[in-house]
Amino acid sequence: MIFLDTSYINGLILNKDTYASLSRSMKPILEEETKVTNITVLLEVLNSVDKYNFLGDLEDLKNQLLNLNIFDFLTDEDYERAFELFKFYNRSLNFADCTILQTMQNHGITRIASFDSDFDKIKGIERVYGFY
Repeated sequence: MIFLDTSYINGLILNKDTYASLSRSMKPILEEETKVTNITVLLEVLNSVDKYNFLGDLEDLKNQLLNLNIFDFLTDEDYERAFELFKFYNRSLNFADCTILQTMQNHGITRIASFDSDFDKIKGIERVYGFY
């Protein structure tokens, strides 16, 4: 099971994204994985697209994300726990990353497809960001 972060997804869908070639090279490796993401990533991905860097269909993109193996809508309690993580990491992780970490904890996920090195600060999390 692997969590798909915004940076990985943006590398797959955005024109001229910094991580496009890495994301595309990782995609076949992750094909058999159970894929998980959450509402934070959906918001970040949709906020990243504009008419110049994404030529796909927005409805299709939304549906693909919502229909991954697991799509997590955070609860009030999840946001409270994410806020506790935000304080625990002394704001060295942004709040969005803390909501991702909360989803990962909820589902027992220890691996994340991401180019965000902030996840390296979290003990017990393996960041997948290339061939392994």
